[in-house]
Amino acid sequence: MQACGADSDESGRKALASFCEAYWPPLYTFVRRRGYSPADAQDLVQDFFVHLVEKKTLSRADQEKGRLRTFLLGSLQNFLLKQRELMGAIKRGGSQQFVSFDLVLPEAEAAIVATAHLNQVDCYDLTWASTIAKRSWQKLHDTLIAEGKAQWLVELRPFIAGVGAAPLNQGDVAARLGVPVATLRTWLSRLRQRYRELLRAEVASTVSDPADVNAELRYLHRILMA
Repeated sequence: MQACGADSDESGRKALASFCEAYWPPLYTFVRRRGYSPADAQDLVQDFFVHLVEKKTLSRADQEKGRLRTFLLGSLQNFLLKQRELMGAIKRGGSQQFVSFDLVLPEAEAAIVATAHLNQVDCYDLTWASTIAKRSWQKLHDTLIAEGKAQWLVELRPFIAGVGAAPLNQGDVAARLGVPVATLRTWLSRLRQRYRELLRAEVASTVSDPADVNAELRYLHRILMA
């Protein structure tokens, strides 16, 4: 994650943008579950990102053994304790907006409603897992569209674990695509493999130690299947 602090070059900016898009939803939902209003939660998360960049906190996360997911949650909790007395005194985040609120806010607010039965930490973890799965699917979506396989995507998506219930009849789907069922199953196997690889890559970007990837994947699957 060292690149996230290197805002002087293009790769650093892209890494920072990707990091913020992945972690803004779970961090925001956690702050909201702490009782902050939407506006205050937005300001606090923006200011937290500024804090991470200015203090090079992510570089420290690389040096410490452990999962970035839990490291960030602990850092956020400490940050909130220090910022509580400043709430309302200044506009947080300044001119730096790390994500587009128009894109992420409605879904984050919906996640808060959907996880109302969970405690704050479980809400954070579920939003993290859902965001990782969504980002992985979006990358698969973009790749297949670029390959001219949009119809594959529409028809096969319900079969992919974690993104919907499978249709009752593979034969109907094969008929719509104009291929034998055996071909459909081959396509489906390849699509699942590509999705798993993308999911693994997304999870790998959230750990400091590559040895933690499998454990985080198992945890993600357990959360999403619960």
